[in-house]
Amino acid sequence: MAKRAKRSGGAGKSPRRGGKGRRPQHRRTERAGTDALLGAIEAALAADEPLPLLDLASTALHFADPRSDDLLEQRGTPRDSIETLIANLFDAPIEETSALLTAVAVLTGDGELCRRVHREIANRGHVLPRWLVQLEATRPTRVLSIEHVLGDGDEILLGVELPDGRPLTASVYVDHNLGAVVKDAVVVPVDPDTTAELLRQGFDPDVTVRQLDLADARARLTEAIEHGALIYPPLESDTWPSSRPLIEWMVGLLPDGGTGYQRPEWTPEQRQELAERFLTTPFAADLTIDDDLRELLDDVLWFGTDYGPGDPLRWSPVNVEILLADWIPRKIVAEVSRLERAPDLLRAFIRYSHAERGIREQLTVETLDAVDEWEPEYQQAIRTPRLQGPEALLARMGVLDEDAALAARERPEEDDDPPRHG
Repeated sequence: MAKRAKRSGGAGKSPRRGGKGRRPQHRRTERAGTDALLGAIEAALAADEPLPLLDLASTALHFADPRSDDLLEQRGTPRDSIETLIANLFDAPIEETSALLTAVAVLTGDGELCRRVHREIANRGHVLPRWLVQLEATRPTRVLSIEHVLGDGDEILLGVELPDGRPLTASVYVDHNLGAVVKDAVVVPVDPDTTAELLRQGFDPDVTVRQLDLADARARLTEAIEHGALIYPPLESDTWPSSRPLIEWMVGLLPDGGTGYQRPEWTPEQRQELAERFLTTPFAADLTIDDDLRELLDDVLWFGTDYGPGDPLRWSPVNVEILLADWIPRKIVAEVSRLERAPDLLRAFIRYSHAERGIREQLTVETLDAVDEWEPEYQQAIRTPRLQGPEALLARMGVLDEDAALAARERPEEDDDPPRHG
């Protein structure tokens, strides 16, 4: 599966210092930044294919996107509005800004803005590449989904054809362990089938490639992009989310009316039935079946049905790590004597689940190895004072000081205000 950008903001106004004619530092910084951008546009126009300019336009829109605020704040970079970006490009009537302005306008999907830009470029008299002038005529071609039997994520390959016939493919990784969200994405200048062939060298026997309905692909990608934008801390790679505006434009070319990812619904009765079925198989023969074990199994099934893609029989090294390194220590409040049995229960349930699903033996071995790898850290975590539930989430977001919160818990009860009942 595929595994997968930044500018500095201008300073505020500062007084001129020194001898006659000396420029303020921020002027030199702005000029250097402008020269770099113009040089990048010039190089993109000189390239033999459209992607460099589209990447620049996507990155520019990313820096003006409110969804990027958390990432920009981490870097101390102020966000420009899209209106400011467009106004700056209109205010500099040179060929480089005409090219970037055209690409930016199309990627926004704003028809009125595109018409304004066409009029502006015509008045400027600049001659731009045909593919760029006709960019709105880009059409979708084919969408492939590369899927692994363990279901950690899908690589969706969305293909479009530019007006001059050249292909682009958005390779988008949708992570199911995080809840079907876009974790990484890149656009490449080839068609989806060629992209799949390039990726095929990294495939194992458990990977399948299938064609997706165009409308279903739009529904899936739209949901995954929207849900991914809500995750904190933000998901980031070398190309994501800077490629998000370009990929959203490509997704917008697909037809409406499709069906997104379908999450199975499990009733308490169905979960109980699965638990009883497992406990009566030879896979559970070495377990001591008592109330504590049944409670623990219910917790494991809760994780399987309510988190990730919602399949309690899907176990991979990745979701084993999530369960042992984070989920149980953070979510489950219980005696150590119960929690410490989770790795043994998990080993038995993984063997059962993989047998039910017909998973290849080597994948079962790798998943069981993950239990061995994470058990020491897990056993230490459940014996260590820790925040749980909403407090743990707030600490991970940096909103709550974990040490201070744990110290407050250790204060004698009489030091605290008595609880109030509504």
